[in-house]
Amino acid sequence: MTLFCRAILLFALSCALLACDGRNNSLSSTNLPAFVSQKGNVYTITQGQTRLDINANIAGRISSLKIDGTELLLTASETNNLIWGNVFWSSPQSEWNWPPIEILDSKPYSLSIAKDRIVFTSKVDPVTGYQFVKSYGINREKKCISVIYSIYNHSTVEKNVAGWEVTRFSPQGMAFFPQGNTESTSGIFYPLSVEHIGDITWANYDVSKLTQNHHKLMTDGKEGWIAYTNAGKLLVKEFADVPVELIISGEGEIELFANVEKTFWEIDQQGVMTKLAPGEHLEWEVLWHTRTLPASVPAVLGSDDLVSYVRGVLKGAH
Repeated sequence: MTLFCRAILLFALSCALLACDGRNNSLSSTNLPAFVSQKGNVYTITQGQTRLDINANIAGRISSLKIDGTELLLTASETNNLIWGNVFWSSPQSEWNWPPIEILDSKPYSLSIAKDRIVFTSKVDPVTGYQFVKSYGINREKKCISVIYSIYNHSTVEKNVAGWEVTRFSPQGMAFFPQGNTESTSGIFYPLSVEHIGDITWANYDVSKLTQNHHKLMTDGKEGWIAYTNAGKLLVKEFADVPVELIISGEGEIELFANVEKTFWEIDQQGVMTKLAPGEHLEWEVLWHTRTLPASVPAVLGSDDLVSYVRGVLKGAH
């Protein structure tokens, strides 16, 4: 083959690869589900008065959650690092420590459509062998947003692993959940101040109670939900309840984290510990219920009306 022909062949291959990359990171608006719109690398799901943005170029990460125009999440514009929005990790953290694995946490994901859902897929991390898939859609029966996370084990060894959803908020607001059957721990950090009233654990972000360290809570929940409220808006994350014996050792089904710089607040939950043989994968669904709270429901610590309202949302009553 002449040098000229080789140059032509290399040029053609390069063009093909670029075209392929373009298809993987951008979908025609005509192919998107009706509830999804696109602007550049950001895909927006609209469900009622809720708008949820997903950034394909940053790991298919949820970058914004607006309810009736009010932003709930900590967004990229409020920080100068990658600690913002809603991310997905593997548990236990001891397998990868810190920082998170770039190829899974912040690098571009490829895109596809499957069964009226928009799907974001990572490349395979060469160290852990993990590949993440994040599938977003609408649960029409419950009138909420459905997120299905998958972890694929492409390594050569069996893994004990669970899914871990990390939702980051500005340092304000209140979280609450039904307390499960274990005591709360804080790992290597200071304990996070919470109150237990009846069967509910309440955590009000209070900067005066944060000392010069990170603060954390790890514990068991029950009923399969955790809620966050701020500025009259409500997010309830619903998931399968995890039996105590299937919580990853050293972790919690429910985890709350406030950083020492007082710049963000994480409200997390983890799924069931799953044994994945090489080539196997797990799937874990989290439902995001969003509401503007009625004026009759006080968003205050210990409010029975607020807890009743959340349980009503989960039953489809509100």
